[in-house]
Amino acid sequence: MRLSPPLPAHLQGRSFTLAEQRAAGLPDHRAWNNDLQVASRGIRVPWGEEQDPAHTARLLTAVSDGSICCRETAATLWGCPLPWDRQQDFLVHLTRTDGAFRPQRKGVRGHRMVLGEFDVAFRDGIPLTSPSRTWLDLAAVLPFEDLVAAADHFICSQTRSFGHNRIPLCSLQDLRNQVDRHAGARGIRKARAALDLARVGADSVPETRPRLAIGHDFLPEPTLSYVVRNAWGREVAWPDLAYPDYKVAVNYDGGHHLSPAQQESDIRREAALAANGWISVVITASHVQEQGYDGVVRRIRAALVKGGWASRS
Repeated sequence: MRLSPPLPAHLQGRSFTLAEQRAAGLPDHRAWNNDLQVASRGIRVPWGEEQDPAHTARLLTAVSDGSICCRETAATLWGCPLPWDRQQDFLVHLTRTDGAFRPQRKGVRGHRMVLGEFDVAFRDGIPLTSPSRTWLDLAAVLPFEDLVAAADHFICSQTRSFGHNRIPLCSLQDLRNQVDRHAGARGIRKARAALDLARVGADSVPETRPRLAIGHDFLPEPTLSYVVRNAWGREVAWPDLAYPDYKVAVNYDGGHHLSPAQQESDIRREAALAANGWISVVITASHVQEQGYDGVVRRIRAALVKGGWASRS
């Protein structure tokens, strides 16, 4: 009985191409050992090993001549938030830049697109549609508010004296240019409407959703990336949404706010806001689950009224 040689360390626990296998000095028959499954033509993966999406995309584009990642796969590689159902699509979306035919192979969902020079980019060595083109393609598949959140993600720019900064992946004008160049694309009306609501400075979906709900309820539009300063000009808080005229600050505290260090930071934030005469509205996932965004907006409305805003209702 012929024994198959073990995989070298650099191929263990991940998918690899047959070319990588040969380069490692393994015989061709090693690809058919029962510890490996055929992930796609020319690609093997050890059974039971969870694969990194970026690595999978890198291999599939390498073995599919002229193909690049697009749609949901490109969005994932750009870090764009997607709704839950789209996150469960584990196929890699590929297209060719010349639109000649749809890539076809196991593990791939092929698309036929004609892409211009501004539509193609690279991220960590992986060819994919550019941020602006990726967003345009998402207009055909995402619900409206998720498309606005995706636009917010791509254009987000933040520079803070503390915490993380954000460099935009593209500009709002880049998105507008894509819409102008593809007047007949699927979802183009939705895309145009979404751009009217996209804003620079929204750092996450939980920041975009309350902002959209505020607009639905005809409350004043909040300011993004606002810095609250004390009487001496020192920065004391960066609210997610701010109403400087009424001194109302709105913050979404996600799961990472449950850590002891973050809770201490949040306590200091709330104390600083109160000391400087600001009214604070804190939103959590539990608030959204229990009250919905309508309930969240009611709390913001009450804070605005308390701060001196005269409601029209």
